[in-house]
Amino acid sequence: MDVIVETHGEVCRLGYLRAITAIAASLGEGTTLEYIAAMLHSLVQSTPLVDQSEEKLTGFIRNPVTARNYVTLARDLGFVGGERTGGLGTWGRIYMAMKSSAKFSAYVRGDVKLSHRDLISLNPVEKFLMLYVVLQRDHLMTKRLLEFAIERGEFTRNEAMIFLMEEVYPEVLRTLMSSAGKRRRAELMQKLGEAQRFRELRESFGRKSEWIRSPLYAKYRHVAPPRLEWLVDLDLLAKVRRGRYAVSELLRNNSSIFRKVLGFPPSSLPDQLFANIAPVYLKYVKSPPRGMSLQALLTAFRQLSRDGREPVNVKTLEVATSFLLLENNLLMTPKEAHEFLNGLSLIHSDKIFMTPMEDGLYITRIALRETDLTT
Repeated sequence: MDVIVETHGEVCRLGYLRAITAIAASLGEGTTLEYIAAMLHSLVQSTPLVDQSEEKLTGFIRNPVTARNYVTLARDLGFVGGERTGGLGTWGRIYMAMKSSAKFSAYVRGDVKLSHRDLISLNPVEKFLMLYVVLQRDHLMTKRLLEFAIERGEFTRNEAMIFLMEEVYPEVLRTLMSSAGKRRRAELMQKLGEAQRFRELRESFGRKSEWIRSPLYAKYRHVAPPRLEWLVDLDLLAKVRRGRYAVSELLRNNSSIFRKVLGFPPSSLPDQLFANIAPVYLKYVKSPPRGMSLQALLTAFRQLSRDGREPVNVKTLEVATSFLLLENNLLMTPKEAHEFLNGLSLIHSDKIFMTPMEDGLYITRIALRETDLTT
C-alpha cells in the first residue's frame, strides 16, 4: 500500500501534471526535475488567462518554487522519472500513449495555443485516470479522505485537516513501519512520536489565530488541502463556501458504488475502479469488439516501446490498453486485457515475444495484425 508522505500545500491542481508529463517527454531522459520545473513555470506564465480571477485560483503556479513542487508531485505519482534522470515514469508513459496527451505535446512544441483553463481542466477519461493513479499511489490517505467525505457530506477544511493529521496520519506511519528497513523504521518511529502529540499541541493554543500562525498548522496545511482540491478536480467534492467542502452531485449519486469499491483491498482496486467507477465518469461505455481491443493493444505497445525499441512490462501494457479503449467509450478492465493478451499469446506464440526480467514479464515484440484475429 502506497502513500505520499510529503506533499506541499500549493500542489492543488492535477491538470498541471499533463503539461509536466508532456514537457518531460519532449526533453527525454537525462533532464533534471529542476529544468522541467523551469520549463513548466515559463509555460504557465506565457499562457493566456481566460479570466484574471484564475490568478487567484488555489494552486496557481505563480513562481518557480510552486512549479518545482508540482514536478515533485508528478514524480511521486509516477508521471516523471527520478530527480536527475528525468524522462517519464510508468504513468507518464501510459498518459503519453493516450490521445488525450496529443494537445499538450503540441502545445509544448508550440504548434497549438491553449488557455490556462485548458491547462487545468480535465476531460472525463483524465479525471478517471487521475483518480486511478492517486488511489494507488496515495491509497492510505486518499481512500480515508473519500470515506470521510461520503460519511460527513459537508465539512470544513479544518475538520478534514484534523481528521487526516490526527487520525489517519499516525495509522499511515504505523503501516509503513511494518515493512520498513531498520533506518527507515527509525525515521518513521520519530515521525509517529511527533504525530501522536498533534492533537495535544493543537489544543494547547489559546486562540485559533495562534494555531493558524504556528509551525504545526503549516504541517496540517501541506497534507489535507491539496488532497481536498484534487477531489474537487476529480468532480468528487465541491467548494460551497470559503474553507468549506461538500460531496459533489456525482459522488452523492454514486456514494454506494464508491463505498463498495473503496472496501476492496489494494490488489483488487484496479479492476474494481474500471468495472464500477469508470462508468460513473463515462456514460454508455460498452465492451470492445476484439478488433478494437487488438488495435488498442498494438497502439499501446508501439507507443510504450518507442516503436519496438524498448521492451514493455506486460502489466503496464494491459493498463495502457484499458485506458486507450476507454478513450473510445469501450470498457475493458486490466484483468480482461490480461486475459485477452494471454489468449493471443497462446494462439500466436510465434508472433508475441516475451521475456522475464527482474520486475516482471516483458514483451519485446508483437508481430500481430488485426487480420490475425480471423485466422
